[in-house]
Amino acid sequence: MQKFWLWLATRKGLSPRGAARAASCFPSVEALYYADAAAYEAAGLKNYQPLLEKDLWLPTEILRRCYDLGISLLTWQDAAYPQLLRSLEDPPVVLYYRGLLPDFSGLSIAVVGTRGASAYGLAQARHLGYGLGRCGCTLVSGGAKGIDTAALEGALTGGGPVVCVLGGGVDVVYPASNRSLFQDVVQRGCLLSEYPPGTRPKPEHFPVRNRIISGLCQGVVVVEAPEKSGALITANWALDQGRDVFALPGNLGVANFGGNLRILREGAILVRDVRDILQEYQGVYPELFQKSTAVAEQPPQRAAEAPLPETPAPTETPAAEAAEVRIDQALLENMSLDEQSICLLLREGIRQIDNIVDEAQIPAGRALAALTLLEVKGVVRRLPGRRFALAQAKNT
Repeated sequence: MQKFWLWLATRKGLSPRGAARAASCFPSVEALYYADAAAYEAAGLKNYQPLLEKDLWLPTEILRRCYDLGISLLTWQDAAYPQLLRSLEDPPVVLYYRGLLPDFSGLSIAVVGTRGASAYGLAQARHLGYGLGRCGCTLVSGGAKGIDTAALEGALTGGGPVVCVLGGGVDVVYPASNRSLFQDVVQRGCLLSEYPPGTRPKPEHFPVRNRIISGLCQGVVVVEAPEKSGALITANWALDQGRDVFALPGNLGVANFGGNLRILREGAILVRDVRDILQEYQGVYPELFQKSTAVAEQPPQRAAEAPLPETPAPTETPAAEAAEVRIDQALLENMSLDEQSICLLLREGIRQIDNIVDEAQIPAGRALAALTLLEVKGVVRRLPGRRFALAQAKNT
């Protein structure tokens, strides 16, 4: 049966979306293979010309190479195929992997960013990867230099499962400097690709590959990304797929964090440490959030040129206590009108984002932008369920 899936996956002129649609129109991929033009038309397939080519030489050759190289196959029909990925409109109908598939029924988080990362960004990626690994989350990333590598190294150190999604065959080490890292990944997780063995990475592969990175996960964390970073492509895929998008704030005015600041203004969830990520899922995975509060490892020393506010304790302030919070007048005077309105509203108690928009009469986009800036300043903190509260009492 695998050779028929490989036949479908290797049809030139047929997109992943087209392949998945074709497979869904027939009781089996074997039935799809043996169907003719009339059957394809009856099934409502418009672009069926690639399916009329029935040669099985290439699928047979790919199967032989996979066997010789110890590469495993996962087809769209297999029970082990990740359900989150299967639900996409354009899932890869065949995945190649080396190593051990993690349990994709748990929480998976992608950590992505620029190849040309700063020392601060690399340190944060390692720390987030470590924290996610310690908590038992599956970390998903690409295999590039920079943020990808640092996140994978951190997760491996933390003892968690990892998935490295490649833009070429899983037998092709790219970049060459990551050979040792890839060997470690195979021991703790897997190298994964939709490209057959022997495929060299090409620039056009990576944007398409990024849909798999986001598609495997419930959330995507952008650690460090300039405006034209490929990490923002992954963030866009995540939004299209209905995934959560997180971002570190970085430093205002620093070009390497320009992409971060933009997506934060557009509503990405602010991240300062792993708890900011896991609290979004504590309703479904409460044990992971509990573990995150017990991770003893402190955040890496922040670079002097990129200071960030300290992370507040992840405990909620009861509404009665929140009502007693006072805000420093000088701080209020230096805020925008939107920020002032939100702070005065939160002084009365915890609010969900929808309540803030309605009660403060601020458009959602502006409200999210103001809340993000208030989080960066350490004035407001985000709570589970898209709720917000003042971070702490201010002495006047």
